[in-house]
Amino acid sequence: MATKMYSVKECREIMVWESNLDVYKVVCHRWFTDCHWMLRASKKKSGLWKVGKYIGTHIFEMDTFNGNHFDLDVDLISLVLIPHIKASIRYKIKEYVTSVHQQYECTITKRKAYLGRKRAFEIVYGDWDNSFASLPRYVFWAFKPAIDDFVHCRPVISIYGTHVYGKYDIKLLIAVVVDANGQIFPLDFSIYANESQKTWMLFLNHLKQHVVKQLSGICLISDRHGGILSSVEHLPEWQEPYAHHRYYVRHLKANFQKKYPNKDLHDLMWMVATYHQECKFRRRMESIR
Repeated sequence: MATKMYSVKECREIMVWESNLDVYKVVCHRWFTDCHWMLRASKKKSGLWKVGKYIGTHIFEMDTFNGNHFDLDVDLISLVLIPHIKASIRYKIKEYVTSVHQQYECTITKRKAYLGRKRAFEIVYGDWDNSFASLPRYVFWAFKPAIDDFVHCRPVISIYGTHVYGKYDIKLLIAVVVDANGQIFPLDFSIYANESQKTWMLFLNHLKQHVVKQLSGICLISDRHGGILSSVEHLPEWQEPYAHHRYYVRHLKANFQKKYPNKDLHDLMWMVATYHQECKFRRRMESIR
């Protein structure tokens, strides 16, 4: 790293000629055009490195670089940026470029600045993989405005679990309601490693404890996932008379279509599911039978 700093500050490009556990040798990048600048160091028994040979004269004039210095790499740039990132994570790319120019009098490209910032972030805060690995296997959260405003929404909570597509294989649980304006209103969220009875029980427990609280008569709508059915069966607070568990009509319709592939029956089934009066419901159910 020290040789890289020297080469950048002196506007000289060097390259590694030999590098192993015991020997480190760098030469001028113009070695093949008769510039014999060279530094060779070896590791002693004490563990320290000692410079054994040094030819410190370049035969060519100093170069002027503008973003393409061979030795001004991501590692060297990140060393300049680390103090700034520790001070503020909102440091801008153009400010990174300025900081590197002030340090080495070289103007780097925005791409190099971005990669240097990325490396500096990893050094200060750890990389994404380690950060993800350190997360708890189950995380639940609900925002206070959502908790406070739930009492003004319709007492019908829809819950659902889905995959989060991307680099990491995680699942998302979400609960939503419909507000007074007929708009979807998110209540709470949870990320977890796998969908099971345990995760659904945790989710429903936290939903009751932190959001629903003492309210009763809530209607809980879900699909027929085994984890949800088992959780509701083991949680009295989500059973009648405290709450009512129902299923998504869309999922019921999909299952109905598989068993009875008839368009007229499908339309009747959907009409029945959307009725709000019991007499109409029963009349249509008779026509289906």
